[in-house]
Amino acid sequence: MIRELSLTVCVDLWKKFSRHSSLITHTMWNYRQPTDIRFGVGTRKTLPDVIAKFGGRPVLVTDAGLASMAMTSEVLDLLGPSAILFAEVEPNPTVGTVDKLAETIRGHLGDVVVALGGGSSLDCAKAACSVAIQGGPARKYHSEGVALDSRHLPLIAVPTTAGTGSEVTPIAVLDDPEKGIKAPIAHDNFYPKLAIVDPELTLTVPRHITAITGLDALSHGIEGYWSKNHQPICDLMALESVRLVFRHLSAALANGSDIKARTGMSLAALLGGLGFQLPKNAAVHACSFPLSNKYHMPHGSACAMTLDHFVRFNSESMGERGIALARAAGFAGMNDLADGIAELKAEAGLPTTLREVGVCDNNIDELVKNSFHPIMGNNPREVTPDALRALYLEML
Repeated sequence: MIRELSLTVCVDLWKKFSRHSSLITHTMWNYRQPTDIRFGVGTRKTLPDVIAKFGGRPVLVTDAGLASMAMTSEVLDLLGPSAILFAEVEPNPTVGTVDKLAETIRGHLGDVVVALGGGSSLDCAKAACSVAIQGGPARKYHSEGVALDSRHLPLIAVPTTAGTGSEVTPIAVLDDPEKGIKAPIAHDNFYPKLAIVDPELTLTVPRHITAITGLDALSHGIEGYWSKNHQPICDLMALESVRLVFRHLSAALANGSDIKARTGMSLAALLGGLGFQLPKNAAVHACSFPLSNKYHMPHGSACAMTLDHFVRFNSESMGERGIALARAAGFAGMNDLADGIAELKAEAGLPTTLREVGVCDNNIDELVKNSFHPIMGNNPREVTPDALRALYLEML
């Protein structure tokens, strides 16, 4: 039902684009998605056949919280007796953890990696699949600028949350604590070979994590759509992602066992990933990096902190495209959309002011300075230091 409804909505949106040529602002663009995608309840059970195609010595990557859960035992069984478990991924994976995982892969003579979890496990595994072959440390590729070559192990991504969309992107967000850097690294190697998106794996996600990851998915959809690098195919997926979040997130928060809501959110996260992976994110994500790095906010919560504020900030630059974005979410205009996001944040119990996470007046200048990651330039309206300072002061 969701698949049919999504297709219908995409066709309707494309017709709207065709009637309003101003909504398509790039006449030359490219689209690429090399990840094979399997979506639906029960798709995890295809893992034995998948592993047989890619290798015989799998390494399963997850975090300590998931390691003791039944789903991890089930997946290990599906991978067969030659599989080993690496369960040391932290909420914000570091370059050091990538190195540990790469060493584990080499020690096991691993030939295929399966990442089970949220974006942290997927991102750590993406980087390790290259570092294990090319040699480390991971820092030299992440924060020291050494280019990766094309050698890497195949990765099968099995998300257990509905948020990051990392299962279909060539991006890994990593921390380098020694250098005080939290930043994404992108490479074609990082596209998973296969994404297995089984909404049933999200049924046990706690309400707070459901909220954080859901707002992350919404941020991806919105930013993929308004990025200066947007293009029509990604636009369609981004808009559908936004629509699905507003349709299903509240229901998933109210009842975590609602498989229809969970399926809708899994699809929203997947489409959000597809919607931003080529255009890339913008100001919301640029600001999320120091909020996570310095103030230890979970990534989705850090994105949610500024999301409604940037919807208002960008509204004057979006024109008809802004109206199309708001209507996809069920609102008349972008200011109404911003109000809807603020209500979602409140419903989810996420922080809505900077003071709640430890930011004080005398921290604002440093926060502004550290927010100017290169993706800030993708924002549809120019963000100056003075403009960002004013936005942050509003959020105090």
